[in-house]
Amino acid sequence: MTVFETHPREVGPAVVTAGAAGSPAIMVFDPDSLAKHDDIPASWHHLLWRHQVLWCRLPAMHSLTDASQLANEVAALNLPVDVVAGGTGAPVAVEFSQAHQPRSLLLADPATVPDSVAALREAGVRVRVLGEEGEPDRRTLGHPDVAAAVTELVDGAPS
Repeated sequence: MTVFETHPREVGPAVVTAGAAGSPAIMVFDPDSLAKHDDIPASWHHLLWRHQVLWCRLPAMHSLTDASQLANEVAALNLPVDVVAGGTGAPVAVEFSQAHQPRSLLLADPATVPDSVAALREAGVRVRVLGEEGEPDRRTLGHPDVAAAVTELVDGAPS
């Protein structure tokens, strides 16, 4: 039997960045740690021509400090930020969105939808929930349905 000091999903970079620097940003909170090998899922590659993707691998993160620092850098350039989270990453994304108000928020098959989402909507954040809350067979963020919803979200968001 193999014994791990850390969970295998914790290994690798905490944040993976890809895409066009100086472009609108998509901040992703991934509980499944898909970008372990320093690349975002292939289903998202079409977004890299017009966006920078900041993929936060939640199992590898010890705090939201890296994500907050990246958001501050994007905000300093007056660039819009869209936030995406899947499954158990939804509460983290909502908490982040309260501190760094994005132009839009997508929760894909969230484990729960925090009540504070209503306050984000009232503040003008476009919020979309893809799938059902607590979906037992939830989609990963690399799923084509999620990539299509992200594309729709960022293409429909005003600059």
